[in-house]
Amino acid sequence: MERKIKLILDLTRFGYIIGCLVLYLIALWIIISAVIGIVIELIHHTFTVYYLLDEVALLVFSVAVIDVVKYLSVEEIIKHTKERKYHEERRNLTKLVMIISTALALEGLVLTIETAKTNLSQLIYPVLLLVISALFIVSIGIHQKLTSYDKGEDL
Repeated sequence: MERKIKLILDLTRFGYIIGCLVLYLIALWIIISAVIGIVIELIHHTFTVYYLLDEVALLVFSVAVIDVVKYLSVEEIIKHTKERKYHEERRNLTKLVMIISTALALEGLVLTIETAKTNLSQLIYPVLLLVISALFIVSIGIHQKLTSYDKGEDL
């Protein structure tokens, strides 16, 4: 039985490794494409601030993906153990939600600026993205409060 569990854990770890490599390569490709796009626009003198905002959004997304890859690599591949302590799981969940909410907030900020300059009637959508990001942060705080066993427990 122990051998079967070890095999499943090894296969899962292998899946994480492949997934992380693919995500990392995609994020690098997006970064390279964004930089090449900016250079081409500069060379052809067709560079605009609006185009730059599109490229910034791609870069923010790529950095968020790289951050998720880092999290998965460290927590699920390098530090992976069969039994984790409850406080470690809470800390890991907090990290992951903060990574996602940061990416959402940055994307919402870029989209808000871009939309405010082009189409004010569509401003509600990027603002909703910022609100959702804030709700992510509030929800993790509520989760931390409701799941803490010790009133003095900090993360």
